[in-house]
Amino acid sequence: MTDPMSTPPESPEPPPRLSSAWRWWLRTLSRASQQGVRILVGEGESPLADVKAAFGHLNLQRVAWGGVGVVLLVYLLTGVYIVNPGEAGVVRQFGAVVVPRAEPGMHYRLPWPLARVDVVNVNDVRREVVGVLAPEEGHDHPEPPAKLQVLSGDTNVIDIELIVQYQVRDPAAFLVNVRYAPYLLVRDVARQTVTELFSRQPVDAILTTERQTLQTAIRSEMQQHLDAYNSGLAVLGINVQKAFPPDEVADAFTDVNSAREDKARAVNEANGYANSTLPEARGQAQQLLAGAAAYRSEALGQSNGAAQAFASMLAEYQANARIYGKEVTRYRLFLETFDKILARTQVYVVDTENGGTVNLRLMGNAARSSSVDGAPQASNPVQP
Repeated sequence: MTDPMSTPPESPEPPPRLSSAWRWWLRTLSRASQQGVRILVGEGESPLADVKAAFGHLNLQRVAWGGVGVVLLVYLLTGVYIVNPGEAGVVRQFGAVVVPRAEPGMHYRLPWPLARVDVVNVNDVRREVVGVLAPEEGHDHPEPPAKLQVLSGDTNVIDIELIVQYQVRDPAAFLVNVRYAPYLLVRDVARQTVTELFSRQPVDAILTTERQTLQTAIRSEMQQHLDAYNSGLAVLGINVQKAFPPDEVADAFTDVNSAREDKARAVNEANGYANSTLPEARGQAQQLLAGAAAYRSEALGQSNGAAQAFASMLAEYQANARIYGKEVTRYRLFLETFDKILARTQVYVVDTENGGTVNLRLMGNAARSSSVDGAPQASNPVQP
């Protein structure tokens, strides 16, 4: 018994050529097909005879024209197209735009290749992140993201990260004029605009106070560039997410910002103290001015009264001096004045007939003690 896995013995004859084998198979297949037709149809009969018998009553010319008409109808119906909500269709005929904006619904245009329609989504808000190194989920672009570094007006390097939201406003201009990916156009225009604007601003304004103003300016200038390119794109919003110094100088910027915050806090505290102190000081000043004015009025009144009294006294003195003499009048005025003074002081009567001395200092201490204890401090003067 021969081993099936053993190598067969070599044949002394060479193998047949491939062309010869192929012709032999074709002849075999042809003879088999002819024999099969004879078995089905019968001897002496032809298949064409049956076909003629089945379709002989038909007008082949009419059938041909009918087929052409059906094909033409189907071809014309290929010009029907539908625009979904949120989309716009742009019809180009022989390369020229004939319908710049087809609204949602069913429309018709000439079949291809005479005309073609492109449907553009004009409702979705597209989003492009600029300046972020990590690729964003859902925004896979062939070109890798790049860092956005700009030079401020006072020659400081700043890293910027911003988000641009845009939309297709003119679908015809968008299809005709934007020859590459729209996100690349938006990204390049954003980088150009940010570089131009930030080069005219100091670093403090970019990092702190002017961020909202700069966002508005970026959106306006980007729209001007896109309109100049006739891109058909509209910038809806700009959001500057981050504006920060490079890592090499971040600590120095942090120290400067901390010092600036301390200064602002000190200024605010000083302004608060001034706002709370100045009204009180103004009130006190007004009170002092009112008191001074009242005192002035009172002093002037007293002075005028004293002057008038002195003038009256002078007139009386002059009149009495003519009658009684100047010495008598002076003595009388002295006594009247002395009587008024003694009425306001404490009087001590000293017996001089018995002799001895009296320490007036002790009497003064006794008088002060009696005034503290509630004793009377004055008595009627006693005439000697």
